[in-house]
Amino acid sequence: MKLRVSTYLTLVLLVLLACSSKQSLRYKITTTSSTKNPTVADTIFLSIKPTVENQSYSFYFEDEALQEPYIIPSKTGGQTVKAIVETADGTKELTKNLRIFAPNKPKVCGYELIKSYPHDINAYTQGLEFVNDTLFESTGQYGNSSLRKVNYNTGEVIQKLPIDKAYFAEGITYSDGKIVQLTYKKKVGFVYNPDDLTLEKSFSYTKSPEGWGLCSDGTFLYKTDGSQKLWKLDPNTFEELSSVDIVTHNTFLTKVNELEYVNGKIYANTYQFNKDVVVIFDATTGIVSGVVDFSGLKKQVTQHNQLDVFNGIAYHPERKTFFVTGKYWDKLFEVKIIEK
Repeated sequence: MKLRVSTYLTLVLLVLLACSSKQSLRYKITTTSSTKNPTVADTIFLSIKPTVENQSYSFYFEDEALQEPYIIPSKTGGQTVKAIVETADGTKELTKNLRIFAPNKPKVCGYELIKSYPHDINAYTQGLEFVNDTLFESTGQYGNSSLRKVNYNTGEVIQKLPIDKAYFAEGITYSDGKIVQLTYKKKVGFVYNPDDLTLEKSFSYTKSPEGWGLCSDGTFLYKTDGSQKLWKLDPNTFEELSSVDIVTHNTFLTKVNELEYVNGKIYANTYQFNKDVVVIFDATTGIVSGVVDFSGLKKQVTQHNQLDVFNGIAYHPERKTFFVTGKYWDKLFEVKIIEK
């Protein structure tokens, strides 16, 4: 009797193990490439593991079916590939997130200092923008945010519009005859008449969590939000149309701050306490092509307890120079960017 019970229990255990083994079968998408951190220059092959009898599958990238051999199209940033697997057990949908990097290391650039100008030491600079020869400046902090017109030669604040204390002002740009300003966490932006700084309307951004930097290429606006994403905005409705990731040969860049669009490239501050740099990247692909080392400028400003990070960049098209400063810096610097 004991033998029969033991045999019965053994059979039950074997059945349970078989069922468990069947249920534990997990399909996954696997990738094969020549490097650990694949770039758009590498070929990335896709496959399904494990392979079983009577299995069929198909891959999709951006809702388009991929043809065999299954290769990811060349596109940088965070990408998602989908697979539909059909087996005797049914149909399963799988996804896999990939990180694809830029093909080349960014070039290192330096700067030539042309001239320095006075700058309001109490300005927590968030954005700079030239409209003709007038410098517009956005300053941050709750209760101290503002939009200003500045005489860059003297540092004089020609006109100052305080922003409601509920908002922490961020980057600005000039688009279609208006000044456009972001705010930090409220997901709200403002549009002003540049002549008298009259507020004309507000708008919301719903896809990105925060407002950081802003620039315009004359057709579309581009916005950062503290993450690695660069958002493309409709110039009329300010709707976030699409995004790309800002990438180098080995990393995704976050905390990309003040933006300036010049001759097809975006020049951007990065929010860092230990480095004073500007990154140069393509607005369409997000690929970083250059890094400008601005070390040395911070030592030339008055050193005080509130002295904060390098931030603020504006291009003067007539002078063909950049103007840069920092948060609570008492100088504005005119520079030329040069390749080393």
